[in-house]
Amino acid sequence: MKNLLYFPFLILLFLLSCEDETADGKFDFGEDEIFHTDQYYRSGDNSLKISIREINDSRCPADVVCIWQGETVVKIEIESPQNSTVSLKLYEDPIDTIGNYSFELKDVSPYPVSTETTLFRDYDVTLRIEKIGF
Repeated sequence: MKNLLYFPFLILLFLLSCEDETADGKFDFGEDEIFHTDQYYRSGDNSLKISIREINDSRCPADVVCIWQGETVVKIEIESPQNSTVSLKLYEDPIDTIGNYSFELKDVSPYPVSTETTLFRDYDVTLRIEKIGF
């Protein structure tokens, strides 16, 4: 009978020890922040929720000589306050505005190497997001 009394306690302990892998990351406006792919992020005031959904990286690999530097396009999904998408180009068009928010693409890493394949989940994107009009 005593063992039955411990069972609910053990279940509760187990549930409390589980990590929530779907928890949103946080970021601050006006700061260069690093965002990982396939994870949601919320602003410190919870007014903006975004995620990095696509990266097209055609930059010239570091170990190759190219006649064109290439480009990196990052697609950002905005979930709140409104559903929208913004695409930023690292070299040609790194800044865009959606609603009351300005997005600036600062960097995408890792830089390509011809002998390595970079998976989407391995990318990190550095963005500066500003809240404008307030």
